[in-house]
Amino acid sequence: MRTFLALAAWAVSASGPLLAQCAMCYQNAAAQGSKGIQALNLGILALLIPPLAIMSCISWVAYQRRDR
Repeated sequence: MRTFLALAAWAVSASGPLLAQCAMCYQNAAAQGSKGIQALNLGILALLIPPLAIMSCISWVAYQRRDR
């Protein structure tokens, strides 16, 4: 439990620089207009799909093998 709390505290403290990048992306997308915002959203979805598919497959395999 102590390790989990330490890891959670580290993750929260390390996420500070990431918030600045989100603001920069938002400002750049807003400056591009509706087509830029749409392109950014499609890019985010394109980058999100492979990790979700991989994690879904790993979870499915783990679920199938849980009783072995």
